[in-house]
Amino acid sequence: MDISVEGKNYLTQVIEDSEVKTLRFYGIAGCCGVNLGVGLDEAQATDEVAFIEGIQVAVDPQVKAQLEGVTIHAEEENGEIGLVLLGFTPTSC
Repeated sequence: MDISVEGKNYLTQVIEDSEVKTLRFYGIAGCCGVNLGVGLDEAQATDEVAFIEGIQVAVDPQVKAQLEGVTIHAEEENGEIGLVLLGFTPTSC
């Protein structure tokens, strides 16, 4: 997993304004298996934790394989900035 310059800049700003300093990827049970969730949250005991471009990232082992080759990026659309996972293919039924 990588972070683009835009993703790093956006996350740095968001994390500065938050009490939680970890970007966490986790699994959510769905009808077709485990779906990907993401948010600022404390790492859980089973998570793999790494620093990517200075950003602390925690990954639930249930979703680790889904994040291989993904780049965390930020894009602006209609005046709103949000995270985009480049190279991510969501699971579907």
